[in-house]
Amino acid sequence: MNPASAATLHVTNGDSVLYVFKKAGILGTHLAWRDALEEGPVPAGLTLEETTAIRARYLAERGYAKPIKVIHDFQARDGQIRNARSFREVVLWFEHDLYDQLQLLQVLTSLDDAKLEPGRVTLVQSDRYLGTMTAEELSALLPRRRIATAATFASARRGWERFTSPTPADLLAAAQEDAIGLPFLRAALQRLCEEYPSKQDGLSRSQRQALAAIAQGPADDAELYSRAQAHEEACFQGDSAFYRMLDDLRDGRGALITGEQGRLELTSLGREVLAGDADWLETYPIDRWIGGVRLTQGQTVRWDDDARRFVETAGEGADSAKGERR
Repeated sequence: MNPASAATLHVTNGDSVLYVFKKAGILGTHLAWRDALEEGPVPAGLTLEETTAIRARYLAERGYAKPIKVIHDFQARDGQIRNARSFREVVLWFEHDLYDQLQLLQVLTSLDDAKLEPGRVTLVQSDRYLGTMTAEELSALLPRRRIATAATFASARRGWERFTSPTPADLLAAAQEDAIGLPFLRAALQRLCEEYPSKQDGLSRSQRQALAAIAQGPADDAELYSRAQAHEEACFQGDSAFYRMLDDLRDGRGALITGEQGRLELTSLGREVLAGDADWLETYPIDRWIGGVRLTQGQTVRWDDDARRFVETAGEGADSAKGERR
């Protein structure tokens, strides 16, 4: 197969890579997935279209996109995947970070449903960020693409089912196993486990890094984002998601930060929580989804970073997301 053919579908994470595709002269249909699946509801047992409806609503509610546009874009995206048989080859371009690895699971599972002939789906997986590459660097990856085998599809489906499971133990099981054909998945899912509230302070790792960035001193939002991301082994959180997370930390029901852009500072509670002397969730009424698990006040599984496992604190337990719709 000729991957430069106009009959090839190239699927990747976002618009920056599409721009490099064009500069590199990579022909075909270019498709960006554009969904931060690590944040918000992704319940189990749904079709691609059912998941899309839930995701579009969530992204619109969080202010990431306009409601009509996001559902239109997602439906067009899904249509391309459902139409995969019309392409001679489908090339999946994804990076090593959590954002990309969850997208890759969803795309591979959807393509597995299409029952394409063996060899029609190939993978370009990179431990560098594709959107920052030159056209020449990106083009050089194409000849090194690998065929997605039956074992790869099976690994992806198992990973997707565990990510969307209403039981955190399933996510942990996936984070402890290597996945055939998906060399970056294990580390990415380990990072997702760290987004659960900590046993010690009720913060996710991302929230803690944001507070630490603010504690360093005055800075605009862009600088705070840079400070927080400097602690990531593989950056996955976009700047828009970071800024909305700051809004959550500013919530008056348990505000950990105060002030406006360029003048953010920790509240007294924020300083106590960051020091490990207080538990944020004793004040803040959490209502948050991670994959198929909904975390609510009084029903929250915690992450024990020392033991590298989930624990239930007194009177708390994961709320099942199975069968719920948003």
